[in-house]
Amino acid sequence: MSLVERSSKTVTSGRLVAAGDDTVVSEILEAVAGARVTAVATGSRSALAVVEDGTLLGAGPEVASMVAVAEGRKIRSVAAGSDASAAVTEDGELLMVGAYSYELMQATAGRKVAAVAIGSRFALALTEDGELLGAGNDGSGQVSGLLAAAEGRHVVYVCAGINESLAVTDDGTLLISDDLDPYLPDLVEATAGKRVTAVSTGGFFALALTDDGTLTATGQPSDQVRGIIEAAAGRKLATLTGGGAVTTALTRDGTLLAAGDDGHGQTSGLLAATAGRTVIAASVGNRAGLAVVADTDEDCGPLQPRQICARFVTTGDPQDTHALSFKVGTHHRELVSGTPCAALDTHDTEATHLIVRRVSPSQDLATGSAYFTWNPATNVVDIDPDKSQLPHGLTHHRSQGNKFTFTWTG
Repeated sequence: MSLVERSSKTVTSGRLVAAGDDTVVSEILEAVAGARVTAVATGSRSALAVVEDGTLLGAGPEVASMVAVAEGRKIRSVAAGSDASAAVTEDGELLMVGAYSYELMQATAGRKVAAVAIGSRFALALTEDGELLGAGNDGSGQVSGLLAAAEGRHVVYVCAGINESLAVTDDGTLLISDDLDPYLPDLVEATAGKRVTAVSTGGFFALALTDDGTLTATGQPSDQVRGIIEAAAGRKLATLTGGGAVTTALTRDGTLLAAGDDGHGQTSGLLAATAGRTVIAASVGNRAGLAVVADTDEDCGPLQPRQICARFVTTGDPQDTHALSFKVGTHHRELVSGTPCAALDTHDTEATHLIVRRVSPSQDLATGSAYFTWNPATNVVDIDPDKSQLPHGLTHHRSQGNKFTFTWTG
């Protein structure tokens, strides 16, 4: 529900990674079909992606009209919510479908729009000259209140929540839509004297990212809030996005952090799929999570039958190198943390013995086994959860194309 910002890294496009509802995920991956992606957005049941040539692609029952409106236009950024979707063209024109879309497009007519934030039954547009415009439900002053607070100020960031909204000016000042809910003025007070760079809100909490890369939270300490604060502990953040059901952030080295609703595996699945990879943009909604990864080792090239494209990542000190060994009879292959993915042969007639070890000093840490399965009709490789006994602390995530990420948490 908030403006999606890119990482400060110079990389501006990458490969799409998706997790969550199988229907939405398979549809968006098929639509993108390996093209490089520059921006993503997720709504309640939708997924949108902009590919490198500016084409808008989508998945889910709510996006057909948005994709149709954007057809033939070069799109720069996208936003999605529960009842509306929006796109901004390269020349700053706002395209929008759904509730209050006509009103917001009328308000921005003839103006160059920089970004859009879609909340619950309302939306805010930020122009390139730093002015805020809005439309939709204003029962709690979420539109008029923030516009009044921003009058005469140069705004660089805007966030739309449930019944509240926030903005950040070019000098790092935090603006709020109202002071009815104490967590908003509490956030203003908590960040006083600091330079705020991004904000997020979910109807009962608010988060602010300051220029030193740290998070400040006010409001109810829910699992979502605790989760993102704990994930960010000791890290320097570059961006803060999301709101509502899921909060996301990117660290300055491009690591994706996320916490919140995981009813379709959209949050945990996306974290697993992007572990150890450089993320430049991300969005997690109610049914799907999307991320753009800049890894040079995105795939292993063409795979032979029974092969998988595998990488091994760890959650501990990146200077402490670990290895994951795969042994079947006399055959032995090894994945090393911090190195690119590799194509591995699998065997579906006998167990593969797995060993997690510390490289230096050499020490075996955990052992187990995996029973790989292979469907010759679809060429899909997977791991049988009933027969397999993975080493304690080792998890795996499989994505399309027989890509596996093995994660060691110790």
